[in-house]
Amino acid sequence: MVNKIGVGYASVTELEKKYVMDALDNQRLSQGKYVAAFEKKFANMHGHKYGIMCNSGTSALHLAMEALREVDGWNDETEILVPAITFIATSNAVMHAGMKPIFVDVHPVTYNMNPDEIEKHITEKTKAIIPVHCFGMPCDMPRITAIAKKYGLRIIEDCAEAHFAKVNGQTIGSFSDIMACSTYVAHTITTGVGGVMCTSDSALMEILRSLLAHGRACSCERCIASDANVVCPKRMGTEIDRRFLFVRLGYSYRVGEMEGALGLGQLERIDEIMGARSHNAQTLIDALTPFEDKIQLPRHPENVEHTYMMFPILVRGNSGIDKEDFIRYLEKHNIETRPMLSLLNQPIYKKIFGDIEKQYPVAEYINHNGFYIGCHHGLTEQDLQYEIRIISGYLDESGHSGKEPS
Repeated sequence: MVNKIGVGYASVTELEKKYVMDALDNQRLSQGKYVAAFEKKFANMHGHKYGIMCNSGTSALHLAMEALREVDGWNDETEILVPAITFIATSNAVMHAGMKPIFVDVHPVTYNMNPDEIEKHITEKTKAIIPVHCFGMPCDMPRITAIAKKYGLRIIEDCAEAHFAKVNGQTIGSFSDIMACSTYVAHTITTGVGGVMCTSDSALMEILRSLLAHGRACSCERCIASDANVVCPKRMGTEIDRRFLFVRLGYSYRVGEMEGALGLGQLERIDEIMGARSHNAQTLIDALTPFEDKIQLPRHPENVEHTYMMFPILVRGNSGIDKEDFIRYLEKHNIETRPMLSLLNQPIYKKIFGDIEKQYPVAEYINHNGFYIGCHHGLTEQDLQYEIRIISGYLDESGHSGKEPS
């Protein structure tokens, strides 16, 4: 039996260790030059002027909601469109900011918010759309952007699972007023724990920086000191040091210098990381294509660059395959699985929204037939061939009849 093949992987090389040790040697554990460098590089790589690092992708989404609520005057009746398939943090962030998520069914092939379903959910209370780029697959941003422009809606992209993916050569995140990313340990790049917000609006940037640090007045880029010996000229411009002058109800969502050091090292290895993920996913697709009458594999249009944070598999309804039996078989053979981001059938959402899953038939189908496995950059060729052998062995006639694959 092979070691467990997990759905996520954290690759930490000598480069990341060098930066972390430098942060420790400098005795700078609060955010400093590494956080500042990571923020700038990450934002530029996603087509934005400003990056703001925080402690999670969930916090990033929450602060995006709070910042836009302040700027645009949103209230408790404001409605925000979210997909019916996503990690629960997306819609939770809307509610944490005191607003209402309105669910939109997803596309049966991309698993992302279906542009054909958006307009029927727009009301006079709708103020924004949150497209979520699930599993590394970009949303149809040209169409979503056109709809948002037509109705005067904000866009907040949830890019937690699709760092660096592209549509028509344009990097995801750059289509929105604010983008939110996660750098949690299982994601494409990792800082251990962490998240990033990016925007090109300087006013939004300053509000986001304020909100993540208790609502303090000292919120410009220079206050995230890359050099502790340089004093911001704005700092003493008031009776109270602006670092201790609080102008809004904020949060403690800050992150430390070691996370920034890890992240900067990861960004410098991005070609290596993304190249391995693409290779691994294509190897799985090529080998499992003969079974597409039984399972749906990840496919994407030619104008899209998929980044394969994970490898989704959808059991076809007429395949004769029992999904629960299939995943038990994979787990038995040390291939870790996860549900495909089921949302509306979660107990807490049934309590809040009622039993609404059937109103979203594609999401319901995915909830009951989908799961994902790993295709991350830590997999070896031996791991890939093992995954292929086990999956193929189950899907052919001998596999799910109880015989072990040869």
